[in-house]
Amino acid sequence: MRTRSISREPRSPSGEPFASRRRVMRSSRTPRPPRCWRETPARPMRSEPRPGVDPMADTTDPSRRRFLAGTAASMVAGPAALAAAMRSSLLVADPAESRLRFGMVTYLWGRDLSLPVLIDACTEAGLDGVELRTTHGHAVERGLDAAARRTVRDRFAASPVEIVGIGSDERFDSPDPDRLAAAKRATLEFLELSAAIGGGGVKVKPDSFHPGVERERTIEQIGRSLAELGPAASDLGQELRLEVHGQCADPAVIRRIIEIADHPAVRVCWNSNPRDLRGRGFARHYEMLRPFFGGTVHVRELGDERYPCADLLRRLVDDDYPGMVLLEAHTPRPRHLVSALGNQGALAKAMTVDHRYQTDEPAGAIRIAPRRRAPNMLDVRSGDALMATLRLGPAERTPTVFPLNAPGDRLAIRGFPFVRNAGEATDHPHHRGLWFAHGDVDGHDFWHDPKCRVRVREHVVEDDAVRFVADWTCEGRPVATERRRMRFSATPRRHRIDVDLELMPAGESMVLGDTKEGTFAVRLAPTLRVDGPVALGRLENAEGLFDGACWGRRSDWVMAEGPIDGRLVRVRIEDADRNPRHPTWWHARKYGLLAANPFGRRAFEGGGESGAMTVTRESPIRLAYTVTLETGAEPSPLAT
Repeated sequence: MRTRSISREPRSPSGEPFASRRRVMRSSRTPRPPRCWRETPARPMRSEPRPGVDPMADTTDPSRRRFLAGTAASMVAGPAALAAAMRSSLLVADPAESRLRFGMVTYLWGRDLSLPVLIDACTEAGLDGVELRTTHGHAVERGLDAAARRTVRDRFAASPVEIVGIGSDERFDSPDPDRLAAAKRATLEFLELSAAIGGGGVKVKPDSFHPGVERERTIEQIGRSLAELGPAASDLGQELRLEVHGQCADPAVIRRIIEIADHPAVRVCWNSNPRDLRGRGFARHYEMLRPFFGGTVHVRELGDERYPCADLLRRLVDDDYPGMVLLEAHTPRPRHLVSALGNQGALAKAMTVDHRYQTDEPAGAIRIAPRRRAPNMLDVRSGDALMATLRLGPAERTPTVFPLNAPGDRLAIRGFPFVRNAGEATDHPHHRGLWFAHGDVDGHDFWHDPKCRVRVREHVVEDDAVRFVADWTCEGRPVATERRRMRFSATPRRHRIDVDLELMPAGESMVLGDTKEGTFAVRLAPTLRVDGPVALGRLENAEGLFDGACWGRRSDWVMAEGPIDGRLVRVRIEDADRNPRHPTWWHARKYGLLAANPFGRRAFEGGGESGAMTVTRESPIRLAYTVTLETGAEPSPLAT
């Protein structure tokens, strides 16, 4: 059952709940029969009159063959995304299952199309609606007279495609009073235009901060400008849709602007920015702005694996979002536009009805088996899916886990030095998958020094676990003995490893020195990093600190989150409360290292007491950690 607070229910400019407005809107439109882009024969495009001076005339005249021949799936959706949808047999699902309406913004794929061609393309592709961005080929601009506006309205009324509204470029950040006043006048004209042609609102931008002007002053100015325009929008039955855009794209800034505006007609247009994933993260940012969503949400190409569009769409479905999701393409228009748009609609449908990663029910049984020609490499599977491979052979510097996958076969750790993957850094070659080592073990550096090695003496495979004994040696001399047990479990959206280990000195005692170089560690996949060429991730600890602030701090756990193959992935290491010096210190780096280190007190905090620890044969050190890997956004608090 889903529960929703009345105070959080998004409302229309008239003050009615969106759900009520949605029912009225849908009842006034002719229901579209179910379509399948893959099986429904394409209809010929309508032939429209072309008066020589009609601004709505078809001036691009693309051929039917240009629109309909071939497929743009590999170019637009990406082979992985399209293959995933094909595997799940969802491309032919009943559209009613999706519940989300999907359309497009004319930027960039429709920017050169005249209005008749644009409507035909959307109709052929099965899209529900379109937002007309100003200055594009459709020629629907503020200068249209009343007759031309009626023509536009009639064209949409005669088609199954809804005119969602106007996408203006007006913004209210300028410190120049004349420019600000001009933006307000233009916005009023766009609101009148949208109302006249049957649209539901006008998109505006926040947009930038200016040198010499305090940020809060700019935020106040934008909010007050929207408050001034809100009543006019409401009188026209329109929304003012503030796009999350530009230097103001921080969701906290957008929320502050909306709160200053304080008018039911002023809404938020979520814009699927990389900034959504940083800091507090996607889930919190979504919940921060969701009460203010208007009738449009913008997404990029759904095959773009750098943004978790599937998680966004699933969250919108869970929240019964009544508006329209609009594709705002940032790539050049594909040669076969209708096919490409159809693929995007099919992917949106597949993403919203695929529940494989939305449950915590047990997954397939854990199976652990050695490789046929490499008995010291143990593959751990949940059902048929590979969770991890334990590398216990004598060639390894330390016992290592690589690969380590989140649900959906998403590699959550760096491939180097085992394999070389695109976008990965090759620094710190001693960072090897998931491993346990320390930079000062009785004076020996097991973190960096290749002459210090951890050799597995024997291992035992249990039903869902692996136990092994390993010798820590440096230049052939014994230093310590390790005993470890790693237990594996899985659900469709979460993989988990529980690690229990014991380290005993080879002699009577040994000292684990105070150094930052250690200890229980993982090197993250490139998109989970905070810094780097393809970094899109974030770090967070149990105290609510983010990114670089997590380094050297004590905490129960640290988590990394970012997109992998179009889904959000979280990797979390938890320090067991029975561990010595719990909560531990964290060697958590923005470049991708995540390590729990109970010995680096002075290295992390500076001065004061040393974190070195003496261990004896009678009192070996025992440590326990839990590693979890999750795929998908965290559950919405609005859904129970």
